Amino acid sequence: MHDSPHSPMPTIEAPSSRRVFRRILVALDDSPPSRAALDMAVRLAADLEAELEGLFIKDQNLLRAAQLPFAEEVRAHSVAPKTLSDRRVQRQLRYQAERAEAALQEATESAEVTYNFQVVEGHVTRELLQAAEEADLLALGKTSTRSSRRRLGTTSQALLSESPSPVLVLRQAVRARPPIFTYYDGSDTARSALDVASGLSLRGGGHPLTVFVPAADEAEAERLQEEVEAACDGHVPHLQVRALTDIEVNRLATLARRAGRGLVVMPGNASPLADTPLQRFLYELDRPLLVVR
Repeated sequence: MHDSPHSPMPTIEAPSSRRVFRRILVALDDSPPSRAALDMAVRLAADLEAELEGLFIKDQNLLRAAQLPFAEEVRAHSVAPKTLSDRRVQRQLRYQAERAEAALQEATESAEVTYNFQVVEGHVTRELLQAAEEADLLALGKTSTRSSRRRLGTTSQALLSESPSPVLVLRQAVRARPPIFTYYDGSDTARSALDVASGLSLRGGGHPLTVFVPAADEAEAERLQEEVEAACDGHVPHLQVRALTDIEVNRLATLARRAGRGLVVMPGNASPLADTPLQRFLYELDRPLLVVR
């Protein structure tokens, strides 16, 4: 038996036949973006009947710095800097961990979500990458101060590029049933991203799903639309496929932001991310981003 001269249409598992994510890991600290990530992780866990794992990391670099004799803590509204002692830092971290656990308990109280909470000490990025190996999704908050919105921290950048599991990053809370957007170019990673996006669109009462496809010509746009529709197989009730010109592909972050306050699911190696620095893409997007690799 010989292969057909035309490649068969790729098949993607029907979104109604799996749970998308079974174990969601959320990185917790004492910040508003972390709380936003927690709220969204709890909502996803409730919709997907997934387990939730809260992780608080005592930064070993901070602990080591506190042991230096000249270490000081400088606050914006303080008259003078305070000596940064090991005991003081340990007490602050213990207090932050307690607040993180209380926030986790409060957020899951009415959501009927099973959760665990763990405190570890180590290098933040390394600990999160290791914990992500056992999770199906890692959720974390991105700082939202005006001075840092254009910058992406080293931890976030490392996790978005190296995590073995999909990574969700956001800086502020989103509405209860946000629309979902994704990008599909026919690649294996894009199929995985579409698989995730279509599965999420069916949960929590249903979310509109918009799929952006590159359209070098009309034939490519039609082929990609057929693949998307075949993948969703009629399971996604509010599906829209939008063809993009080359210029629009390069401005995808801005287009997605203007389309609404929704969740953007992106294949990590697709041209909009491969050709644009991740920190710039996130700044222009200013929406929750879930990167699938």
